[in-house]
Amino acid sequence: MRYRSDRLDITGDGMPPSANSGGWRTIGGRVAAEWLVLALVASMLVAALVLGRLTERLDYIVYDHALASAERAPPDDIVIVAIDNRSLEEIGRWPWPRHIHAQLLDRLAEARPRAIGYDVLFVDPSPDDAMFAAAVRRNRTYLPLVIDVPGSNGAAYDIATPSGPLTAAAAAIAQVNLHFDGDRVVRKVYLEEGGGGRSWLQLGAVMAGLRAEGGGGAGPAGLHQARPVLIPYGGTTGHVPSISFVDLLDGRVPPELLAGRHILIGATADGLGDSYATPTSGATSQMSGVEIQAHLLDTLLRGDAITPASPGWQLGLALGGIWIVAFGLLRLRSRGSALLAVAVALSIVGLSFGLFRFANIWLPPISALLGLLFVVSVAAWRERMRLRQTLLRERIAAAATEGELQAARSIQLGMLPPRSDLSGFDPRVDIDALLEPARSIGGDLYDVIRIDADRIAFLVGDVTGKGVPAALFMALSKALAKSVLLRGVPNLADAAAILNQELARDNGEAMNVTMLLGIMDLSTGELVLTSAGHEDPLHIGADGRVASHKLDGGPPFCIVDFPYPEERFTLLRGETLLLVSDGVSEALDRTDALFGHERLLAAIAGRRSASEMVEAVRDAVRVFENGTDPTDDLTVMAVRYLG
Repeated sequence: MRYRSDRLDITGDGMPPSANSGGWRTIGGRVAAEWLVLALVASMLVAALVLGRLTERLDYIVYDHALASAERAPPDDIVIVAIDNRSLEEIGRWPWPRHIHAQLLDRLAEARPRAIGYDVLFVDPSPDDAMFAAAVRRNRTYLPLVIDVPGSNGAAYDIATPSGPLTAAAAAIAQVNLHFDGDRVVRKVYLEEGGGGRSWLQLGAVMAGLRAEGGGGAGPAGLHQARPVLIPYGGTTGHVPSISFVDLLDGRVPPELLAGRHILIGATADGLGDSYATPTSGATSQMSGVEIQAHLLDTLLRGDAITPASPGWQLGLALGGIWIVAFGLLRLRSRGSALLAVAVALSIVGLSFGLFRFANIWLPPISALLGLLFVVSVAAWRERMRLRQTLLRERIAAAATEGELQAARSIQLGMLPPRSDLSGFDPRVDIDALLEPARSIGGDLYDVIRIDADRIAFLVGDVTGKGVPAALFMALSKALAKSVLLRGVPNLADAAAILNQELARDNGEAMNVTMLLGIMDLSTGELVLTSAGHEDPLHIGADGRVASHKLDGGPPFCIVDFPYPEERFTLLRGETLLLVSDGVSEALDRTDALFGHERLLAAIAGRRSASEMVEAVRDAVRVFENGTDPTDDLTVMAVRYLG
């Protein structure tokens, strides 16, 4: 025993924006109902947290940190007489004959201490009991009992008092039961425990002059437990002054060190007696039971024992915070509600630490803070939903204003991987790509896909047609291409054939798409390419020389079944493959001249990184067009092998 809604409007409550720019300020029927439901659900949540003690571990962490900031000087009126390793070496194996304890008490009597308490059990009879009892009587000594749960012969518990004459000789009998929290740390004791009409105080409480009151709540096995306190440990293990048992016995301790002080005698030797984790003993150290009793005694003598707040007070704190913030959500604008929530949270923390520091009351704050967090999170989610609906309405209005083409542009660009993702795709390859839609939308696409740890797939495509149909077919083409490439098809030629079949099956608009597909082994730089009617790529050597890499390929997808060939070659370290759509080579200026191959070569001359190349091509095309509206999408991808 040491023991949402199918008719949701922009603001979310049926009111125009000007009436509810703050979220929940207008008190309408639905808003009031939502507010009430939120408050009630939050209330039930904190009730479960408090009554179920679900935040106990987190509260322990907060309490321990608060305790660590309140260390105090060692007590000057308490001394531990330690049954330590040296005492065992010099006196002998434990247990010792009780006449040795009698001699120690008589030695203590010479120093005239204020009180003596033993944290050692003497429940078994001994031949020296009479001698020891006389010394106990002469020196006003407090002795402990033990409560065993369960008891013998089916009893709920047994109470074993000191043996023979020791019980009558002792100044009082005390209990030394310590109780573990859920993390096996000793923070709390019940000053009073008992059963069957009897009640005993803690040893430290008896020595501090407290009296038993009786009663209390039911504890384990029908024992009553009363007057719980948290021990505000003054420091780490060894904080309380101590002397060795054998030094005192042999007269090597000056009497003035003990005079007028409270003396606690107990075991601290390795493997002897009890030791426990405490908030201040550290992660790898423990504190002996006798030193815990010394900290309790010091606490009671100083009058600064920490009283744990009842669950009712914890629940009241949490409910108060929840309903204040919930009412603020109903009455205040978003900024005001946020400031109120912060103020309430700070108040909860301040109240908890203020009570701890100045009133010796521990009111755990975690349940209240979690309830507050729940209310604020739900309110923030609701505000995001309101803003999302507003944004959706704005986008719908913009699409209606700009028409079909803008919607198509949104579809197209929304399907592409962000350039920021490409820049960090893999340290062995430098990839960048960009797509700038023409006003009429031509359905270009690109993608980069990781197949496994060493292989990536990349593609650039161009759908025939304009507007939303082209954008939708572009989305379908990209999705199907990715799906096929990730199926584990043995080779790229088979993947191209499957993709051609899949696109043709779902092609109600009789569109087609050109596409260049590639798979690259990042460990070797080996490339496998297949072209379905697309522009040939450019091969840029590490020295900057550029050559067009001719591919046999086949027709665009969705025209005819075709055995698309695989074509292999290897990129050496520092070499680049540049892929473009016909929006580059067939770009027109004001005289209807074509941008052409030579201008493309000039644009990439001297460029090293993938980003420099794609941006240089884009910039060169735009300068060439000289303000002319592009007639087709512009897509550029650069794949530079770094090895």
